[in-house]
Order: sequence, then structure tokens, then C-alpha cells
Amino acid sequence: MSAMMDEIDIRKSSNTKQFSFIILFLWGVSIGLVCYLSIEPRVEFPISFRWDDVVYHFCAYLWLSFLPFIGYRSVQDAWIAALLMILLGIGLESAQHFLPERVFSITDIAANSCGVLGGIVCGLYLRSKFLTAIY
Repeated sequence: MSAMMDEIDIRKSSNTKQFSFIILFLWGVSIGLVCYLSIEPRVEFPISFRWDDVVYHFCAYLWLSFLPFIGYRSVQDAWIAALLMILLGIGLESAQHFLPERVFSITDIAANSCGVLGGIVCGLYLRSKFLTAIY
């Protein structure tokens, strides 16, 4: 019976590592995509409406700060990774000041930061409700 339980624990650990790897890989790709879109001279939004830029910024950074809470086993690591997304947003927005056809915007920084806070709340909630069995 003990050998069977050990085998289940090994499989669970292996599956958890694979799950974490996939989520963190997705997070890295997402960061790359946000960086690319932030320095691209012209970005066309799929749907245009008033304040679309702010909504897209909010959603992107919500996603970027949500994923660490799913991918990292340590909540402390997830907090650090998520809060670093605020610095990423400030850095990318500051870089836009030096790029042709791009404009520095405090509103975008605020939307990014609010998105990070929303992602942290969503990530903590999902982690507490669904991922305690995994980790």
C-alpha cells in the first residue's frame, strides 16, 4: 500500500512540475508579446472603442500578474513576479518616449498597475480555491 502511495506522489509531483513549466512558459511568451507590442510603432486593436487602449493595457497586465500565482509553487515567488510587472509596465511606457510614433502615457501606467493589482487578486483567489490540491 505504501509503495502505491509513493508512486501516486511521484506522479503528482511530476504532473505539478509539468503544469508549472507550461504556465511559466506561457507567462514568458506573454511577457515577450507585451514587450513587442509596446515597442511596435503601430498597433492595431482588434476592436476599437473609447478608452480601448486603457482596457487593453489593464487586461494585458492582469494576465501577466495572474499567471505567476498559477505557475509558481511558492506564493512569495508569485508575489515578487507579479509586482515586477508594475516595473515592466513603467519601463516599457518610459521607453515609448524615445520611440517614433509612440507616446509616454501616465494613464497607461495607471492601467497597467491596476491590471497588476486585479491579477494579484484573481490569482490569489484562484490559488486558494482550486490549486491547494495541486501544490
